[in-house]
Amino acid sequence: ADREGRPRHGRSLGTNTVRLVQAASHEGQPWAGRWYVQPLTYHLEGQPEAEHLLRATVVYLPSLPLAHGRLLCALELAATSEAPGMLLGPAAHPRHGWAEADVTPYLVLGNVSVGSLALRHVCVRAGRVRGHDAPVAPSHPFLLLYLNDTQAGLTPPAAEPRRHRRDTRMLAHDLPGYLREQGGEKSDCSLRPFPVSFAQLGWDHWIIAPHRYNPRYCKGTCPRLLRYDYHAPNHAVVQSFVHQLVDANVPRPSCVPYRYSPISVLMIERDGGILYKEYENMIAESCTCR
Repeated sequence: ADREGRPRHGRSLGTNTVRLVQAASHEGQPWAGRWYVQPLTYHLEGQPEAEHLLRATVVYLPSLPLAHGRLLCALELAATSEAPGMLLGPAAHPRHGWAEADVTPYLVLGNVSVGSLALRHVCVRAGRVRGHDAPVAPSHPFLLLYLNDTQAGLTPPAAEPRRHRRDTRMLAHDLPGYLREQGGEKSDCSLRPFPVSFAQLGWDHWIIAPHRYNPRYCKGTCPRLLRYDYHAPNHAVVQSFVHQLVDANVPRPSCVPYRYSPISVLMIERDGGILYKEYENMIAESCTCR
């Protein structure tokens, strides 16, 4: 997405929501000689019913440079009473050093979502190991859930965490002056800019990025003869003629948005997790008369 949250063309994720899930911490010493073995448990209980899982991947670093040699890592599906452990191969070539392992089949069994995912993060130090070399703990892999959220609308979280407070009255105070600066003269219906920050809306305690947003709006008088580029419905054309020729008490068609585009938002959830969402119909792209 760009600085105002517009998704970049040709870079669709194929979904409107991505949730990042961190592994629960486990006690114990993961290092034993050259080997590093860390159990990982990802808890998935309490996912909203409106979110439908499309794909799930675990992102990890397959190789980490050390002072002497390298740390080579892989992921294993933890063994259970019903199935043995299994090595998870990367789903694609590593990008920027990161690899992804597809774990979708292990989260959806017979159209039923499981409540947790248990893995093992296994690494080995390759190369010469010296006695004074301090072991380096690799970054914990994280789980990405690609979801289709069927619940429409931009809804702030109902509770904390808050990052910092802002004066939510700023926008209401500045709006009249801003609109006056845009000009009060009557003109043809057209699209107008209105950049605003999420801090002014009082939403910056849960929206990480983007910082600014330009929803834009439509303003102006609908012309007597509605041109083709207004995409006005037939009803609006008839209403315009009725206002001019039959009864002036019937109002002219109104200037309103016609086409919208989405924005991408990175936000903090109530439990402190990170969530990426694409919200439809957030930026007005053109106007019409109705």
